Amino acid sequence: MKSVNIPKFFHEVFGKKSTVLELFLSISFSIAMSIFLLTFTYLEWKDFETWKIILIMLLALDITGGVIANFTLSTNNHYKAHPKARLIFILMHVQPMLLALLSWDYFLPCSYVWAYTVVSSLIVNALIKHPAQKTIAAVLAAIGSCTTLIFFTYIPKFLLIILLLYIIKVVFSFAVDHYSQREV
Repeated sequence: MKSVNIPKFFHEVFGKKSTVLELFLSISFSIAMSIFLLTFTYLEWKDFETWKIILIMLLALDITGGVIANFTLSTNNHYKAHPKARLIFILMHVQPMLLALLSWDYFLPCSYVWAYTVVSSLIVNALIKHPAQKTIAAVLAAIGSCTTLIFFTYIPKFLLIILLLYIIKVVFSFAVDHYSQREV
């Protein structure tokens, strides 16, 4: 597979060197899923103020893109080489709180997902060398997704889907060292 050097500005997202295929898949998924999600939930946000619509679009692109980009070898290796940056990045993931700005009616579900995800991600990150790290992350991501679906059925579809993708992005996709060798 053909590899490309990533500009320094994008190292936090794609790492230092990635493949054309992984970049294509990450960017394509981000754009396509965001368009799909925003198109089919248009009635939920069409009357929002312009700044809110822009925020929704940016958050959709960020979250959907991160779901895939965080699985790539390049991004994984970048954060393996910079463990403090991984911790900072976990703590910086405040997207649900930004989504809460769109409507304070949904402050509780957004706060729950943010807090649950950050705590779960910190646990997963602390288990970086543990042989069951991926499995523990999958369990925590599934619990977070299921509890969100059970307790917050009243929130709009766009918000629900984007919060579920956020949990996957941070707990399972980002906090896990997907390419390490682990002894059982």
